[in-house]
Amino acid sequence: MGRRLLLNLVLVAVIAVLATLAYFKPGVKKPAPAVPLTSIKATDVTSIKIVRPNEGLVELVRAGDHWQMTAPLKIAADQYLVQALLSDINEHADAGFPVKDADLGKYGLAPAHARLWLNGMELDFGDTEPINNYRYVISGSSVRLSSGLLYYRLNHDPMWWVDKRLLPAGGRIDALQLPHATLSLKNGKWQLTPADPAVSADAIQQLVDNWSDARALSVAELGKGKPQGEVAIQVQGQSAPLRFVILKDPDFLVLARPDLGLQYNLESTQRGALLELQTPRKAAAAAPVKPVVLSTPGNRPTMTD
Repeated sequence: MGRRLLLNLVLVAVIAVLATLAYFKPGVKKPAPAVPLTSIKATDVTSIKIVRPNEGLVELVRAGDHWQMTAPLKIAADQYLVQALLSDINEHADAGFPVKDADLGKYGLAPAHARLWLNGMELDFGDTEPINNYRYVISGSSVRLSSGLLYYRLNHDPMWWVDKRLLPAGGRIDALQLPHATLSLKNGKWQLTPADPAVSADAIQQLVDNWSDARALSVAELGKGKPQGEVAIQVQGQSAPLRFVILKDPDFLVLARPDLGLQYNLESTQRGALLELQTPRKAAAAAPVKPVVLSTPGNRPTMTD
């Protein structure tokens, strides 16, 4: 065997040994692998409770395929937001250290910034660490570090979880009373009172569809806006109409539900879509949108319950 060939074989062997050492790193302790923050499956969760400082308890319960808020109100929950929360309950977190050995106040866990219960299993959320901004979380008997995405999902006021739809899911409108007109369904056809030949059947159906599909940007506790009119909607299967009070606001279309103590904040551009019946003349006017003249609370019409 020639010297050059022997030298090449030796070099190959040395490189192989170095590569092996670099890969396995003998003597270097490997960090513990990240594991899910919880072991519970999202599909198994039927009860969610959230507590934040200076906020009341939020309780969400699954009823079949839908989520309902049972505290602080009994009302439909926002299905999308609940599912988004559940999608992050298994986010990865490091192995952490035992709770019994920890100074919990040092990590913002005494008291915690937020507490979450999933089917009774508790997670407590504390401060973020300064290097990667991971958040300290008590899970079981350990304090662990997670990305904080789950905490972000929790960090909202209770009304955040209320369904943003104005009407019940799948609810069919039988009658709709606007400040300046009333629509009623008779023998499968919409009747407009007072009658207006300039308003087409398509325009009436479009307005009804707009209400059926309407969603608020946000829901909040009822404010002190000045009433500018009222809308009453009779939904099939309900004994009494739903009543929305139109509140004066410079930035939003605000529809209040005094019976619930809530207000629904919609884009101001929704005013025409929900409160005006379109005519060819109105449709031809690209801009500006003609403001609606609303009746005052003292002379608004009423709908018979």
